Amino acid sequence: MAHSSENCSRLNLKVVNIDHIRDLEIIQYGEPNVYLIRLPFGRSSNDAGRAKLHFHAIAQLCGRLHKQSTVCVLTTPADAAALLPYLEESLHFRHWIVLKTTADAYPHIEGQLSNRHAALLVLNRDKKYLRYTLTRINYTYCPACGKTTKDYGGKTHIHHQDGTLISDVWRDMEWSPDSGVDVITDRLRDFFGLAPYNELVVCDLHTCKDLMPLAEQQCELEPTEVTPATSVYPRRVRSRLIHGDCFEILRRLPSNSIDFGFADLPYNLKKKYYKSSDDLEIAEYFSWCDEWLAEYFRILKPGHTLAVLNIPRWAARHYEFLSSIMDFQGWIAWDALGFPVRKIMPAHYGILCFSKGEPRALPGLIAAERDDVESAYLTPQNELFCKRHYCISSRARLEINDRDALSDLWHDVHRLKHNSQRVEHPCQLPPLLMRRLFALFTTAGEIVLDGFDGAGTSTLVAHQMGRRYIGVEKSKRYHNLAIKRHLLIDAGGDPFYRKNGVPQAKNSRVQRLPKKKYPVTKKVLQLEIKQLAEELGRLPTRDDVKAHSQHPLKYFKEYFINWGEVCAAARTTGIVDTPLGS
Repeated sequence: MAHSSENCSRLNLKVVNIDHIRDLEIIQYGEPNVYLIRLPFGRSSNDAGRAKLHFHAIAQLCGRLHKQSTVCVLTTPADAAALLPYLEESLHFRHWIVLKTTADAYPHIEGQLSNRHAALLVLNRDKKYLRYTLTRINYTYCPACGKTTKDYGGKTHIHHQDGTLISDVWRDMEWSPDSGVDVITDRLRDFFGLAPYNELVVCDLHTCKDLMPLAEQQCELEPTEVTPATSVYPRRVRSRLIHGDCFEILRRLPSNSIDFGFADLPYNLKKKYYKSSDDLEIAEYFSWCDEWLAEYFRILKPGHTLAVLNIPRWAARHYEFLSSIMDFQGWIAWDALGFPVRKIMPAHYGILCFSKGEPRALPGLIAAERDDVESAYLTPQNELFCKRHYCISSRARLEINDRDALSDLWHDVHRLKHNSQRVEHPCQLPPLLMRRLFALFTTAGEIVLDGFDGAGTSTLVAHQMGRRYIGVEKSKRYHNLAIKRHLLIDAGGDPFYRKNGVPQAKNSRVQRLPKKKYPVTKKVLQLEIKQLAEELGRLPTRDDVKAHSQHPLKYFKEYFINWGEVCAAARTTGIVDTPLGS
């Protein structure tokens, strides 16, 4: 798909082929340029673990670059996670971009999730900020109804005619490792097309003999050590919620007893939890994480999976620890944001999957074990189609196949957007995310563990899906809230029912607006501001609105979070969402 970059001066392109790591010395690094380092594809987590000296050499090159240079690294998620600590010795991490790959980019492993994405790390030497252009991705249109694939819900007037602002998930293109990197360099030359950059230098290591996968070097892989069972858990374990500290509770559980472990831990981003902090020193934070991750490993059954959810940068650190004790199984990129709202908006999370020894075939991918009801969670809607209810109904009536095969790039599960879907907890996962994970990694009757259960989303879904569960929560308030919601299931109710009112708990500083009926719609007010801006030749002030608007100023104060939202339509062009060919 095409992109558009505002006020860009397209970078010149230079390609340097690197056959050996020592050839990195030929790279000219005196000018402030953008460097794309392409590593060999198809490398395993074992390959990454053996590449310390080579990764150190790459990091040394980066440390010699001009102070205003930017470095992009194209590789697999496992290699990206292993390389990142070396790069951060001299560079500042900026973005972990998920790049969609073709279906044949990775070898298919029977019984395991298909891999459909690569990692594009973006770092720079300037510790202040990253320089790049304002870039938009063109809209896509549903082949069934002809409208944009994203439903903007009556807000087309505040979006741009050229497309949606770019995020850190690039699903608009498909990259094949066998086809070169033209599709990627085409975007990077515009994305970074501004001063002081002049050139995009591609350091192509995809045929570098020092970094070839072990299988191609005809080296023997080290045997995987599978931890034997050291204790036997009772055959039937009752589901329960436990109030207490995750690490302390996990220590009490027997080894080899859990079928699936899940952890959505605090991200250490200073979010406001009830009577709890989320702002530990980073070394202390990861030391704490390693302690309970080791306990997860101990209590997990051999061959079964631990899934850890975190922001990509922190997931890379979890990878560093877990790869030393477990088998890397996969890196799920969860594209959680409906659409970006600012420059290269971080839109995704990493779900890091490790197995205790060689992984079993995933139950959700085995036809004989798959539940027909749960199959819907494992067959996502094809991203080419829109999600408008009337279009979905029309496609079903016309028997149009709009489903797709499940891969490790999840684009159809979005974070909770509406107050009616929330309870009093600042960070809630969408139930569909847990339904997919449980349908994929477990079967009915198996036991799942969530050491950070919060308001209970994971254990509630497990309850509804016929899984046994153990949910651990440190906060008494959230623990009690989860209990009440489980009791609702026992009474035949739905804990995810839509609610009235506005919850007080939030994970950002932006205040939620109370639910109300508007005498005049927000769209009408924003379009009036846009017209007034055109007449004045600038964005209107509050005094301008008092003098010229036909609506009282209090509407603008009460309906919007801030004045920037009032002027949203005046800052952009708006889009016309009409069927194709009309």
